[in-house]
Amino acid sequence: MLSSTRPAERAAADGSTSQGADALWSAFVSADNAADFCRSWLSLQCRQIGEVRAALLLLEQGGGTFVPAAVWPSEQTDVTYLAPGAQQCLGERRGLIQHGQAGAVVLVAYPVEIDGRLQGAVVLDLHERADAALQGALRDIHWGVGWLDSLFLRRQGQDNQRALERARAALDVLGVAAEQSRLENLALAVANDLASRFACDRVAFGIDRRGRARLVALSHSAVFEKKSQFVASLENAMDEALDLRRSVAWPPPENAASTGVAIAHRDFAAHRAVCSVLMTSRGKGIGVLSFERNSGTPFGDDELRGFEAIGGLLGPLVESRIELHRWFAGRVADKLREFWRHLKDPRRPAFRIGAAVLAAFLLGIVLIDGEYRVSAKSVVEGEVQRAVVAPFEGYIREAPVRAGMVVKKGQLLARLDDRDLLLEQQRWRAEREQHERRYRDALSKHERANAHVSLAQMGESESQLALVEEKLGRASVTAPFDGIVVSGDLSQLLGSPVEQGKLLFEVAPLDAYRVILKVDDRDIRHVKAGEQGRLVLTGLAGEALDFRVHNISMAQAEEGKNLFRVEARLDRSDVPLRPGMEGVGKISVGERSYAWIWTHRLFDWLRLQAWIWLP
Repeated sequence: MLSSTRPAERAAADGSTSQGADALWSAFVSADNAADFCRSWLSLQCRQIGEVRAALLLLEQGGGTFVPAAVWPSEQTDVTYLAPGAQQCLGERRGLIQHGQAGAVVLVAYPVEIDGRLQGAVVLDLHERADAALQGALRDIHWGVGWLDSLFLRRQGQDNQRALERARAALDVLGVAAEQSRLENLALAVANDLASRFACDRVAFGIDRRGRARLVALSHSAVFEKKSQFVASLENAMDEALDLRRSVAWPPPENAASTGVAIAHRDFAAHRAVCSVLMTSRGKGIGVLSFERNSGTPFGDDELRGFEAIGGLLGPLVESRIELHRWFAGRVADKLREFWRHLKDPRRPAFRIGAAVLAAFLLGIVLIDGEYRVSAKSVVEGEVQRAVVAPFEGYIREAPVRAGMVVKKGQLLARLDDRDLLLEQQRWRAEREQHERRYRDALSKHERANAHVSLAQMGESESQLALVEEKLGRASVTAPFDGIVVSGDLSQLLGSPVEQGKLLFEVAPLDAYRVILKVDDRDIRHVKAGEQGRLVLTGLAGEALDFRVHNISMAQAEEGKNLFRVEARLDRSDVPLRPGMEGVGKISVGERSYAWIWTHRLFDWLRLQAWIWLP
C-alpha cells in the first residue's frame, strides 16, 4: 500500500507543480509593470532551481544605485543577510557560490549584465546540494537573465516614448511662439498654451533684465499689477532660478537627488506646487517659465525634463525677439537732446567750435567731388593657358618638370609607362601575322568562307595595332609652345595611376598676360569695358601699372562673396610678370561727392533691408 500511495502522491504533487508553473508563466507573460515582471521572473527562477530558501533581485535605479526589485518567497521576507553577497557579486561582476555565509546555507549570486552594462544582481539562498547541482543553478540563472532583457528594452522604449512626447510638446509650443512677432504677444500665447497643455493653474513668463527677472505675461491674464506683492514674490522665485542657473521646484520631486536652494519658491508656493525652468540661449539664461498647481501635487521629474526641453527651444527665439524690438530710436533721440543741450551751453565754447568745424567738414564732403575708384583683388594670368591632359589610362613613369619652370616647345613634361603597350603591340603583331597565314592557307585551299573570316580578323588586328601604336606615340607628353608651367607637379606621384583626360599641367606663354580683377557685385554696376585703372602687384610693390578693362565675365562665389571676373590688359608689355602674381587694382569710374563715396554702400544696404522688411 505504501508503494501504491507514493506514486499517487507524486502525481498529485507534479500536477500541483505544473499548475503553479503555468500560473507563474501566465503572470510573467501578462505583467504590465516592472514590479510584477520582476516578481514573476524571480518566482520562476526559484521554482526551476528548486529548494530555494530566499531570493533577492537587485536592479539599478539610476546613478549607480541598486535597489530591490523583487523578493522571494514574499515581499515581507527578510533578505538583508543576502546584501553582502550581492555587493560582492556587483563588485566582482561574476557568479559566486558561498557556503555558510552570513546566515545563508548556500549563497548563489549572479550579476545581471545587458550589452556589457551591469544592471543588477540575483542572489539565492539554497539548501545544501552537490557542487554539480550548484553549477547547474548558476547556469539556470545565466540563461534566465536573458528574460530580463525584455524588461530593459521595455524601459528603454518607455524612456524613448517619453522623450519623443517631450520633443513633440516642445516643438508644438515653439510653433505657437513663432507665430507671434512681438515679445509681449509671444509671452502671453506661450503662457496660455503651456497652462492648458500641462493642466497648470497658472504659468508665468519672465525675461532677464540686467540680472533680474521681469514678469512679461501671466496665463489667462491680459493685464496684471506689476508692483503688487504677488508679482514681487513671483519675480523673486524667478530670480532664484536665474541665480542658480538651473530648474527649481517646490515641493521637490520624489526621486530628486538633491533639492538644492529653493527658499524663494518655498515662500511663494505656500500650499501650491511651483517650479521654474530657464529659457537659455548660447549658454546663458534669457528668461524663466514658472508653473503653478493649486492642488499641491509636486511636479514630477519627467515633467521637469519636458519643461526644460521647452525652455531650451524657446530661448533663442525669445532672444531674437528681444533684440528685434530694442528701442534704438529712443537712444538716438536722447543723444541728440544731449548734444543740443551742450551746444546751447555758453560755458562750453570749445564744444561750439568743434561743432562748427564738424559742420564745415560735413558740408565740404557733400559739396566737393573726388575721383571714385572701385578696388578689387587682382591676379595675373597667362592670356592663353593650354591644358595638358593624360592621353590614356596608365602610370606615371617620368615627370621632369613642375609648376613654375620655363619650358620650350616640344620639351618633355611627363612620360607614361609604355611597357604594357609594347607587350600589347607585340601581341597584336603576332595575331595579325597568324591571321595573315590563315588567310593565305584558305586562299591556297580555295576556302572562301575561311578566307573572309581570316581577312576580317586580320583587319581587326591591324586596327588594334594601329591604336596601340598611336598610344605609344602619345606616351610622351610635351609642351605645346614656349612658356611657363602654371600648375602641375607629378614628381611625388611617380608610379601612380592616371585616368584618361586627367589634367596634368597648365602651360601659359611668357609674352602674353591678362589681369583678372575680382569685383564685388555691389560695385560691378559702376564698371564698364574700356575704363582705365591702375594695378599694384605684391611682387612689384614699388610700381603702379596702368591697365584698361577689356571684358566683364560671369560671377563666381568666393569666400562667401559673389565676385565678378573683370578682364583687363596692361598698357606695358616690358614688365617682368609671372602668372599667379597677386595685387590690388583700382578702376576709375568717374567723379562723385566724397559723401557719396564714403556712404553709398551703407545706404545701399539700408535700401536692401528696407526692401526685405517692408510689405
